[in-house]
Amino acid sequence: MSEDDDFIDRILEGEPRDSSKPDLLANTNTQSLKEFLHHAFRRPPLKSEVARYEAFYQSRVDGGESEQAAFTTTCKAILCSPNFLYVETPPDSGQSEDKDYRLASRLSYFLWSSMPDDELLRVAASGRLSETKTLLAQTRRMLKDPRAEALVENFTNSWLRLHELGSMPPDTQKFTAYYDRQLEPLMRRETQLFFAEVLHNNLSVQHFINSDFTFVNRYLAAHYGLPNVKGDNFRRVTLPEKSFRGGLLGHASVLTATSNGVETSPVIRGIWVLENILGSPPPPPPPDVEPLEPDIRGATTIREQLAKHRNVATCAECHRKIDPIGFALESFDPIGSFRQQYSNDSGKPVRIVDTTGTLPSGESFADIAELKQLLLKQNAKFAKCLTEKMLTYALGREVGFQQRPAVETIVDELAERGNGLRDLVELVVTSNAFNQN
Repeated sequence: MSEDDDFIDRILEGEPRDSSKPDLLANTNTQSLKEFLHHAFRRPPLKSEVARYEAFYQSRVDGGESEQAAFTTTCKAILCSPNFLYVETPPDSGQSEDKDYRLASRLSYFLWSSMPDDELLRVAASGRLSETKTLLAQTRRMLKDPRAEALVENFTNSWLRLHELGSMPPDTQKFTAYYDRQLEPLMRRETQLFFAEVLHNNLSVQHFINSDFTFVNRYLAAHYGLPNVKGDNFRRVTLPEKSFRGGLLGHASVLTATSNGVETSPVIRGIWVLENILGSPPPPPPPDVEPLEPDIRGATTIREQLAKHRNVATCAECHRKIDPIGFALESFDPIGSFRQQYSNDSGKPVRIVDTTGTLPSGESFADIAELKQLLLKQNAKFAKCLTEKMLTYALGREVGFQQRPAVETIVDELAERGNGLRDLVELVVTSNAFNQN
């Protein structure tokens, strides 16, 4: 919780914000109301706004409420205003620094998921926040603040759909380790720590595709088969040379979130990669095509089922892109454990997992390790995808046609800088799309 979030909570609870500052509830005058409005609206209030809420306060007192109750009710009314609920500034305010206050809110909600702190508001008041040098200085300051953990948690939820982890709990009989070791929060934390490492050390975004390290504690290490990891605390570990765990496609969080808790689907995982790594999601299936047609239910493997499914003309083109990627990820079961064989409900192996595939480009791979190498060759596509995801998160809306030039500019400059993740954040913040009125 930020300092200003705590301030508003204290007001509503009838407590002073700080013993060194005025107790607003004991001094319900114009200045008190202005201070609350300034924090709630994240900018100096307009005279008309102050007058409106003063009149509202007075009407509550005239109606028989105590001054403290009337002031609390007025604060609640302020917090119902669009000016508090949305990141905006009235266009007719006539204040030259409006743009800077709007930018301060946009920046703080991007990096902290909370309102600006006092320093950011002071810089906005000076009218210098929109200057590139000042904006970058504030961005770097805020990324070093513990409150930047909100970016790590919320952006990974948004981009990687980690908020879906646990929405379809794994089968309690088949995957007892998931519950015995309480793996769900550990899976999520691995990915968050990995993202934070890449961000704060400005590592290349290519680490998201393949990397030689990850973060584990003893339980997650045991889940991955990594030796010599003791204790409950997470630590950075170097992965064995031939490990499949490098990058997001080896994280149990992603692998579990893209499963239904009972079995895996190459289609779901393949679509996830196309959407979140390559930025080329397939169109939805035609409404008249069922997931499995009657004439393919006799197939014995998912690969055979999908091969017959591709014989349907309306399905073939999309599945040609989806299925090969999904087959490579069949190396992992519904909770992200590595496997070389499929097992039946009793746990008995029934057939070998076939992870081979051929991409639409004609490039073939034998397993997930070789697929990652092919994905690395498409780094420009990944950089564009990640840029669009981050710009969407930063703006709080989908990136449309008007933002395409900004995306292309960011991707080009990011490549020149070495594809560092912190550089990407800075390029997003200084982009025309982020700074527009």
